[in-house]
Amino acid sequence: MGPKPRLDPYTRLLHRFYEPLILLRTLGKTRGEHTSSPLHATPEQLKRRRLLRNLSYLCDYEKGGNTTTSIGLEENDECFVFWIASNTARSGTRILKFLRSTLLELRQIIELSEEQRGGPENAFIRTCITFAKSRVKKEIKMLASSIIKCNRYVSGDNPEEAYDQRKSSEMRWLEGEIQARDGDSHSNERVHALEQVHHYLGRLAHHVRAPMEVVKDSYSLPRLFDVYDIRLIKRVGSNPRPEADSLTTLPNILRRMLPSNDPRLEEYRKNIQDLDHKFNITARIQEKYEDKNFQPQIHAEIQVLEHFHANHIHFVDDDRYIGCSKSACYCCHLYFLHHKARPVVPESHQSIYLNWGLRVLPEGARDLGYEEQRNLINKMLEAIRHDALDQIRRKAGPPRWHADSRTGITMSTMEQSLDLDIMPPRKHSPEREIVASDVESGLSEHIARIELQSHILEASSMSSLEDETSSTDSATSVPRLHSETMVEFDSDSEDSDSIGGCAL
Repeated sequence: MGPKPRLDPYTRLLHRFYEPLILLRTLGKTRGEHTSSPLHATPEQLKRRRLLRNLSYLCDYEKGGNTTTSIGLEENDECFVFWIASNTARSGTRILKFLRSTLLELRQIIELSEEQRGGPENAFIRTCITFAKSRVKKEIKMLASSIIKCNRYVSGDNPEEAYDQRKSSEMRWLEGEIQARDGDSHSNERVHALEQVHHYLGRLAHHVRAPMEVVKDSYSLPRLFDVYDIRLIKRVGSNPRPEADSLTTLPNILRRMLPSNDPRLEEYRKNIQDLDHKFNITARIQEKYEDKNFQPQIHAEIQVLEHFHANHIHFVDDDRYIGCSKSACYCCHLYFLHHKARPVVPESHQSIYLNWGLRVLPEGARDLGYEEQRNLINKMLEAIRHDALDQIRRKAGPPRWHADSRTGITMSTMEQSLDLDIMPPRKHSPEREIVASDVESGLSEHIARIELQSHILEASSMSSLEDETSSTDSATSVPRLHSETMVEFDSDSEDSDSIGGCAL
C-alpha cells in the first residue's frame, strides 16, 4: 500500500508549513546576520520604544525562551495600559508582579529631586539584577567556560592583555583577533572561543545598562506613570505539534516545495542527495519530529500583536510598536512582515526555532479564522521555501555560527560622546557601584561584580572555577577580569537572548 493521503485541509496546511521549516532548520539554525528595521520616529518615540524593550528585558528572568516577554502600550480615555505577554503560562504571574513593583518604584524615583535619586536608582538596578539572578548565574558560567576555552588559544606572553586595559581596548583586541582569524579553517575553534568571550561580556553587562536606560527614559516620559494599569494577556492554545507520517520523506518534502512539473526538480534532487550524504539531513529531520521538546507555542510578541489587532486597541500616540526582550526570530520576522496589519519589518536575529506556533483552530478548516491563517502561512511559506531551495541549489552547508543576541559592545570608545543612551554621572552622588554577590552560591569564590560608574562591568574572583570545569585540563589558567576593565555598550543590545521590538 502506498502512503496515506492527507485529506484534512488543516492538517495538510500544518504539514506543509513545518516540513520546509524543519528542512531549513537542519540546513542551519541561523539565517544571515542581525537585521534592524528603520526607525522613522521622533525622539520621544525612540525613548518610549527603548523603554518598552528594556522593561521587557528586565521581566525576562531566565536564560532561554520560556520567559521571553513582550509589552504593548495602550492609550485610552482613562489611562495608559501596559499589556504584557510571555512565552509560557507559568511565568506570566511572576512577571506581572515584578512589573507592577517596577513601575511603582520608577514612579517614586521620578518624584524625587535630582539630589535624592542616586540611592534609589542604585537600589532599582540591584532589584532588577536580583530578579534575573537565575539568568545572570547562567551567563556567568557561560562566560567562565568561554574564557577557559579562549585561554587555550591566546598567543603571546600575557594572555590577560585582553582584560587589563580600560576603555574597551580589550574588546578591540578580541575583535581584532576574531577578524584576523575569520576564514581560517584551521582556527575555527579559536575564533569561536574568542567570539563567545566577547559576546558574553556584553550580555552580562546589559544587566546594568538596561535598568539604567529604563530610569533615564522614565525621567523623559513621566506622563506614562501618572495613571496607568498593567494587564496580562490571556494565553490561547497553540496548534498541535506535527507528526511524521509515511509522506514525511526527503524526496516528498522537496517535491511539495516546488510547483508541479517543475523542470528544476531533478537538479534539486541530486543536490539534496549530496547534502544528505554529507550532513545526514534525513536522520536529522527524523530526530526533530521525534524530539519530545518539540512543542509549538505562540511567541510573546505574536500574542501582543494579535491581542491589539483583535480588540482594536489604540497604541500610544498611534506608535504601533511592541517591545520584546528578544528580537524577532525567523518565523516571527516573517509573521510580522506578512500580517494584514502591514507592519514594518521588525528587528530580527534570524534564528529558526521549531517550537514556533500559531493560534490553534478548534474547528480546523471550518473555523472562522482558517482562511486568514491559511493566507498568512502561505505567504510565510514563500520565504521559507525560497531560503531552503536557494541553499539546496548552492549545495551549501550550515551557515557560520553567530549568537542569537547582539553582543552589546561598541566598536570604539569614540562613540561614547555620540551615544544618547549614556547617563552622565551625578555631581552630587558618590561613585556608584553594584556588587552582585551570592550570584554564584555554589562557588564560594566565584563572584560577579558589576560596577556602575561610566557603564563599567567587572567580573572578579574567578579563581574557583574548577568546581564548574572539572572536565577541563587542570593546568589551564583562567584570566581574571580586573576592576579597571571598562566595557562599553551598544544602545541596541539584545539577548537569546536578545532585546528586540517590533514597529508595526
